[in-house]
Amino acid sequence: MCANTLLFLFAILGSLLVSESAAELPDSDEEYITVPGGIIDAEINGAGDIYVLLPGLPHLRVYEAGDSLSEYDLSDVLLPGGMCIDERWGWFVTDELRGMVYRYDNSGELTDFWASRGMPGDICLSGLSVLYVSRASGTVTSLEEPDDILLRLAGSGDGQLSGSGSCAVYSCENESLLFRYYSAPESLPSAGIWVIAGRELMVLQDSCVLDGSGSVLFRLPETGEFSRISCSVNGNHCLLWSPGEGRILVLR
Repeated sequence: MCANTLLFLFAILGSLLVSESAAELPDSDEEYITVPGGIIDAEINGAGDIYVLLPGLPHLRVYEAGDSLSEYDLSDVLLPGGMCIDERWGWFVTDELRGMVYRYDNSGELTDFWASRGMPGDICLSGLSVLYVSRASGTVTSLEEPDDILLRLAGSGDGQLSGSGSCAVYSCENESLLFRYYSAPESLPSAGIWVIAGRELMVLQDSCVLDGSGSVLFRLPETGEFSRISCSVNGNHCLLWSPGEGRILVLR
């Protein structure tokens, strides 16, 4: 399914972004959240709870769908690099300074940790595996098989990872790659930030968010307002945000 979606998007991407008919958008529930301190990473789960990774204590804020707020200090982390949600157990956070990956349960208690290849950045779940970017080695590796390099990056490793099933996407402004275990990576168009939502590809390009069928899901009022996109596992929720900035647009 990933390969079919990729080929389809290659064919329609250019025409969709200039099509006047793309202005007709489906209804969506939009909400802006202001986050003090600047955002390092942001994720949303299937229930609509928003997890925001911050540079200082508290390292993690959880904006629950019922309008309550929880905060976690994560005192083991010195310089957070990225995070991902495990909806069954809790979340993973990388520490660039210590070169570690930490796992926390839903109460914020540390349950496990691993040494990385150095300067770990973004992290994601892909099937039953946990993948992370090493900025020191310019690679994507799994925690389960630390000696197996899944992807070698041409850039700095500052991009984001998203995964579903055996597929994953690494994407930054200059390099976007779709890869599967034991297969060569496939290049995605370099303009835009790509993610996997469920088993479909989505892309944030300039002022448009496109879904895996090629439809425009949302058009931002200002081109380039956000540079990152995060989606829930079930594909029902989406976040738009930018590293270092303090505002998130929530689409439900």
